[in-house]
Amino acid sequence: MTHLIPHIMDMARAMVFVDGENLAIRFGDMLKQKGGKTGPNVVYMPNVFVWSGLLSIRATGAAVVRKYYYTAVQGDDVVISEVESQLKRAGIEAPRVFKKDKSKGSKRVDISLATDMLLHATRKHYDYAVLVAGDEDYVPLVKAVQAEGCRVHVWFVSNGLSPVLQHVADEYLDLEEFLFPNV
Repeated sequence: MTHLIPHIMDMARAMVFVDGENLAIRFGDMLKQKGGKTGPNVVYMPNVFVWSGLLSIRATGAAVVRKYYYTAVQGDDVVISEVESQLKRAGIEAPRVFKKDKSKGSKRVDISLATDMLLHATRKHYDYAVLVAGDEDYVPLVKAVQAEGCRVHVWFVSNGLSPVLQHVADEYLDLEEFLFPNV
């Protein structure tokens, strides 16, 4: 199996920032193509979240400071709280679940991720950022975080990586083998 973060320094600090709504949508598209079969460690709520226990970077020598997961869901505070609880059970320490409005769609996911990732970089809270996303919109964020002296690893699903984002990332990794092992 591929190493999640190759070439990492000993005792480096890492933080994970997941554009979970986008990841879940792209995963759902791939799931249909693969006949509905995922790996055994995958937790999935359509269009809201997907994660796998195989996506742990503890074995790399990095100290994972925190994993953030950004998504949106339709429903009241009880639904939001339940999604947060499911993400925590999946190993996400800092779920950020926003209310999705039927007429406006989701708000605050991308900008909240960008704000947190850049804020933590400027405060020197990590050496490596793992950005789980594939949209070209994140290119300015990646460049700004790199300008703060941090390395940025981009994790993506194969149906959703911008070539421009791939080019600016220090490293990149397709998550397909972690979300669909032996499928």
